[in-house]
Amino acid sequence: MYTINIRGKQNPKDTKMVKLEMIFFKTGYARVPKVINITGLLKDWDVKSQSFRVGSAEATTKNKLLFDLRTKYLHVADTWEMEGRNWSPVQLSHCFDEIKAAKPEVKVKSVQQMIDYLEETFKNKKRIKNGQIVDSTTNAKRYVYLKHELQAFTKEKYAKAFSSYFFADITEEFLLDFAFWLKERGIRNGNKAGLTHKLRLLRAVCRQAEKKEMYGVNMENFLCLGDDINWPESTSRAVPETVIAKIANVDRTLFTKKEQLHLDLFLFSYYTGGMANVDVCNLTWDLVQEDRIVYERIKFPKTAKPELLSKAKAIMNKYRGQSYGNYVFPVFTHKHTTTSKKTTRVKQISTRLSQTLTKACKILRIKENITWYSARGSFISKMVDAGNNPYVIAEMAGNSPLTIYKHYYKNTKREEIKRQMEEMF
Repeated sequence: MYTINIRGKQNPKDTKMVKLEMIFFKTGYARVPKVINITGLLKDWDVKSQSFRVGSAEATTKNKLLFDLRTKYLHVADTWEMEGRNWSPVQLSHCFDEIKAAKPEVKVKSVQQMIDYLEETFKNKKRIKNGQIVDSTTNAKRYVYLKHELQAFTKEKYAKAFSSYFFADITEEFLLDFAFWLKERGIRNGNKAGLTHKLRLLRAVCRQAEKKEMYGVNMENFLCLGDDINWPESTSRAVPETVIAKIANVDRTLFTKKEQLHLDLFLFSYYTGGMANVDVCNLTWDLVQEDRIVYERIKFPKTAKPELLSKAKAIMNKYRGQSYGNYVFPVFTHKHTTTSKKTTRVKQISTRLSQTLTKACKILRIKENITWYSARGSFISKMVDAGNNPYVIAEMAGNSPLTIYKHYYKNTKREEIKRQMEEMF
């Protein structure tokens, strides 16, 4: 007889959380525990059912992960039994560890092999965000694109295959040549050729190789790139509150039904702490509380807690019952089954939303260039100018106080301040 049970106990490092272990048992052997990398609130763990209570945060997702994990080990045990193999609980608990150990990492890899490794890693990487399983296929595609760029560069510049390059070959000369090659192409195409992004991505590849102790990595070589590898100073896209008010009160009869949705999504973002486009699109009703919204930002490991204003609530209720599944807004459909498809949909609606805002600005004779991202800076700037505590604003926006000042705050009342200064001086 053999069993695999899941036991939960208080986590000594955080007493409010539960520490989960799989207990492997076989008649005639001692029980063997194995810690599981899944956790939750201790009060949500049900000892009898060995699962998280229905209705608790992310219960469905976590319980599915636990079920799949337990089933995976049971399948191995069943196979060993059918084969008549004499096995122990210790062997079963480490069976997947042994599979990994059978394929040790090679310490000397080409740069292309490392990029392929990172691509595969991100393809299989999954996270839980707001009760949904999110994959990292978008990041995986970035590494594929980088590989294609480097293949084209080495073929054109050195007449060599990129697959023959190792980390010792990523010298200062190589990096400067690659940067210049990108700049030249950018001039021909009338853009910047993604210079900074590609250089930083290549640096990330080398940094991962350094962590894995690959031969020949020299991170100091990237210092020669200077400002080319640094992001330019970010400029806040905040606009005065009077501009937002004009957009909120624009004649809706001049817009189609889809364009009206675009305006509502923008205003909702503004009213809810400058919620990012991807978070607005992925917002579900279970994240909405009576007086506020609590959600984990998809792009950053930060939790945002904006107050739920009556204007935001009215926009949400306007679309109640019109959306797919449990989503608040009608952005996704049954076709958007993967993270990649959802990402493409968010980009698509963001572009169309910006076009709708441009149309509204022309009608209202607004000179500012407004996009969805303007909502975040505009909310933060208005709250700061009103004298609110930066920590309170940061909690609503899901940022740190330093970040909101560095990237989002903008003085939108220059004329008013100038008049006050004239009176003062």
